[in-house]
Amino acid sequence: MTHPSLRQFLLTPPQQLTQARSWGLPLAHMAYRLDEAGQLRQSSLPADVKGGLMLVGVDDSPVGRSDPRRTVREILSVCQARNFSGVILDLEQPPTHFLAQLIQGLEEGLSLRKRTLFLPESYGNYTRRAALYLSSALSGGSLRRRLEQAVDTYGAHRLVLCLHRARDDFFLPSVKGRGRPISQETLDRLIHRLHPSIFFSQDLCAHYFTYMSRETGAHFVLFDDGESLLKKRAIAQEAGLTRFFLLYPEVEEFLPHLTGRDREAAAAPAL
Repeated sequence: MTHPSLRQFLLTPPQQLTQARSWGLPLAHMAYRLDEAGQLRQSSLPADVKGGLMLVGVDDSPVGRSDPRRTVREILSVCQARNFSGVILDLEQPPTHFLAQLIQGLEEGLSLRKRTLFLPESYGNYTRRAALYLSSALSGGSLRRRLEQAVDTYGAHRLVLCLHRARDDFFLPSVKGRGRPISQETLDRLIHRLHPSIFFSQDLCAHYFTYMSRETGAHFVLFDDGESLLKKRAIAQEAGLTRFFLLYPEVEEFLPHLTGRDREAAAAPAL
C-alpha cells in the first residue's frame, strides 16, 4: 500500500480523461498552453472538471509580444473557475523577460489564493515559493545523491519528483549523456531478438543492457518498469519528498504497482 502522506498526480491529456479518472488520483489537466504571442489556449474539457492542477505548456517559440499581466489574469481566472489547486508551467526553453514576469505574477497571485505554482527545477533561481519538479530519469550519477543535493538547496517540502518512464538507447561512448527515446515495441523487439542479460543499476534505479550493432557499434539501453519506478519513489520518500507527478498514459500499466490497487478497485465507490 502507499505511504499515508503520499500525493500522486496523474498528468492527463484531455483525450485520456475518462480512463485516468478511473484511478481515483488527483489529475493535472494537460489542456492549456501559451502560444508564441503569450496568449492562453485551451482544449475542450467537460464542465464537470473541477479540482486538481492546471498544466500550461509553453510553445518553443519566443514568448514576449504580449503583456504578461494579462496572461497571469487569464490563468488565475481559469484556476478560480475550475477550482484548480495549482498551476504547472511546462517550460523547456531558457528564461525570457516575459517568462520571468509571468512567473513573478503567478507566484504572487497563486500565493494570495492559497494555491501552488509548480516550475522546473532549472527555474529555481527565479522563484522563492514555487514548488519545483525534477525528473526521476538519469543517464549517469546517482538518483539518491541527485535528490539529496536538491533537498539541500531547496528543501524537501518544495520538491516534486516526476516519475518519468525511461526508455532510451544510447550510442557508446555517450559523450553528451543523452540517449535516443525508443518505443515499448522497439524495446520488446530488441529483447526478443537479442536475449540480452538485463541488469539493474542501483545508482540510476533502472534496468539496462548492452548490445552491438554491425552498423552503429555499441549500444546501452536504459529502461524502467513498475519495480524501478517503485524504487525511485521509495528513494525520494526517504529524502523527504511526498509529491509525485505521473504522466498518463505513459505509466498506465504500472499504476497497480504505484497505487497498490487495480483499476476496478480504484474506481469502486467506498462502502
